[in-house]
Amino acid sequence: MIVSKAMRSLVLAALLLSFGFGSALAAEDALAPAPAGIVVDSDGAVYVTDYALDRVLKFGSDGSLLGQWGSSGSAVGQFSAPFGVAVDSEHTVYVVDQLNGRVQKFASDGTSLGVWGSTGAGSDQLRTPFGVAVAPGRVYVADFGNDRVQVYGTDGSVVGAVGSKGSADGQFQRPAGVAVDRDGNLYVTDHFNDRAQRFSSEGRFQGLLGMVAAALSGSPTPGATATVTATATPGLVADSQLRRPEGIAVDRDGNLWVADYGRDRVVKLSPDGRYLLAVGSRGSGLGEFVGPKGVAVDPGSGRIYVADTGNGRVQRLAVDGTPEASWPLPAPSSPSPTASPASTFAPVQPPAPPPQSTQ
Repeated sequence: MIVSKAMRSLVLAALLLSFGFGSALAAEDALAPAPAGIVVDSDGAVYVTDYALDRVLKFGSDGSLLGQWGSSGSAVGQFSAPFGVAVDSEHTVYVVDQLNGRVQKFASDGTSLGVWGSTGAGSDQLRTPFGVAVAPGRVYVADFGNDRVQVYGTDGSVVGAVGSKGSADGQFQRPAGVAVDRDGNLYVTDHFNDRAQRFSSEGRFQGLLGMVAAALSGSPTPGATATVTATATPGLVADSQLRRPEGIAVDRDGNLWVADYGRDRVVKLSPDGRYLLAVGSRGSGLGEFVGPKGVAVDPGSGRIYVADTGNGRVQRLAVDGTPEASWPLPAPSSPSPTASPASTFAPVQPPAPPPQSTQ
């Protein structure tokens, strides 16, 4: 049975409200694009999940739409609220299919390469999964509803799990985002504990990040806030406190970028957890956000990309956090919920108009 997008949106809103999300998210337009996950491959292509319209979009770094795939449903290549997205060195794309309780694996052109998972609390199951990250031979999934991070092989085989429910070190209250650095360390945003945590590649707890007095070593250090142009000005230690963090990414210098959903901004932390910079405030102008859910770093240019969820768009920041450009997610080309499974990439020609720019 195919469920209408409006009904699915109501189910999603009720589910997220049951997890403690605010009414702003629940009130999102069922037919409006809602970017959630975002990742950039080694060629600079930007992949974005649209959890409201059940699709994955692929953009150029200039905002030109290169193609998209997906439709509503539970067949292979279909989605029900796709959320996290990751890409490996071979350009294989991993998508968290949230309300279907699974992970789907694709080639960069949208060809299906596999699927695993089901809804539940078993060792091989997921409950409302959010973020995903990849490392050599490993796929990490933030198993939001089960308060753990599931660890898989790239073929979907279960390797283990990290964490349990709680607020102690190494525990989670709804883990949302995951990222892995070049040394294999795992970073997890701990949504309702308002923090991030770092683990070794073996899953051992190493420290807390994103809290008022949190750093992996040394004493807390005041950082800097940022205006819309990311000009550094003296800040307060309290600015380091995250509020309902979601997406997380690691840049070329090992610094962390966090989508601070509850404070409508993006935060930069040092590798040892010290607060360095914040970009954004609530609004719809360039460099402003409404409930950003995802953040990614271009491995080539070092630019930062943000899924500005409440504004239905992607924003691009310079390496130093200066907002550069933004572009909206386009309306779907085939909005009918009865569309066939779209595991085939749909190229778009000509490219979309260039994004807004400050230059």
